[in-house]
Amino acid sequence: MLATPVLRAASASAASAASAASSAALSAALSSASSTEYSNYSGMVPNLAFNVCMAVIFGLLLIMQVGIGIWTKQWWFLVSFTFTCILEVLGYAGRASGHFDVYNVDTFLLQFITLTIAPVFTMAGIYYQLAKLIEVFGHQFALIKNPMLYSYIFMGCDIISLIVQAVGGGMAGSAAADEKDPANGDHVFVAGLAFQVASMSVFLMLWFHLVYQIFVVTRKRHTGAKRASLSLFHVSQEEIDYMYRPKFEFLRLHPKRWVFTYFPWILTAASLLIFVRCIYRVIELAEGWSGNLITHEIYFIILDALMMSLATTLLTVFHPGFVFKGRTTSIPIQNVRKAVAKDGAENATDSLEDDNDNDNDSWRANKEEA
Repeated sequence: MLATPVLRAASASAASAASAASSAALSAALSSASSTEYSNYSGMVPNLAFNVCMAVIFGLLLIMQVGIGIWTKQWWFLVSFTFTCILEVLGYAGRASGHFDVYNVDTFLLQFITLTIAPVFTMAGIYYQLAKLIEVFGHQFALIKNPMLYSYIFMGCDIISLIVQAVGGGMAGSAAADEKDPANGDHVFVAGLAFQVASMSVFLMLWFHLVYQIFVVTRKRHTGAKRASLSLFHVSQEEIDYMYRPKFEFLRLHPKRWVFTYFPWILTAASLLIFVRCIYRVIELAEGWSGNLITHEIYFIILDALMMSLATTLLTVFHPGFVFKGRTTSIPIQNVRKAVAKDGAENATDSLEDDNDNDNDSWRANKEEA
């Protein structure tokens, strides 16, 4: 399957870029700090109970994601969220170990690298679900008519972000090694993080445009309303389902399933949680290694750990395998031309079968009369 090789390549690139970025940035930080005063965590000691708890939580989420992913055959989501959960477990294990030795560079690097790149894989899984929703509701609602381009474009942006971070970290480390000011490299490093936030902002705009088209514009057309208002949501999804792609009506209705009904909003919430986490990381590192955010773990707990764990939990309960009936249903991601051609062929086949059934019924009726 195409999804798995793409994710393997992306994960290899992301991991190597983030590793280089983290190592170089850390060397810059170590070089610029006093050997007597310096702690890898800028004077803060990671909370043991909290970090062990988070490692256990993500371990349980990993087991559930692997089990559900295999059972429902959601390979892209399985690979991306398996990477996410493994990286989070390793990251919190590193922080828990750092509680006993804040000067250990290896455990610091372990938690810094893994927790930095984990959201890249979370978003890779989310990008693909956007493509599936376009297939289910209809290509006419999307600005980009080839749904797979959402995954390719924004995964590419995430990898570029990590490469920029690696360049910035290398510049900072090199400057610090030469006893020069590493500020320029630090700025490039933070710019890489800012680029990730910028690309996520574009993705969210495209996502909200899609949601608006699917749930608001359709109701406006159905009712003839000229303006959007809350009263439009008095119109049920069943009333406007005729405006969606007929091929996947069985996923949306018959029966109506709460896991599908709420999935677009769950995906919205998960994306916003990851977005908040990425903004926090930009501000945290922009302040520097001795800034207020990086030296107080409570901010990390609320703005990183909580955001990532909530997003992963939501997308475990509302797993795409449940939403899209993955065990029995396959949703190929196609461009609009192929989708229309395939739907037309299937409709023609259905019409022919209906005509044959009608002819057979007429023949039987005529025979009985005779």
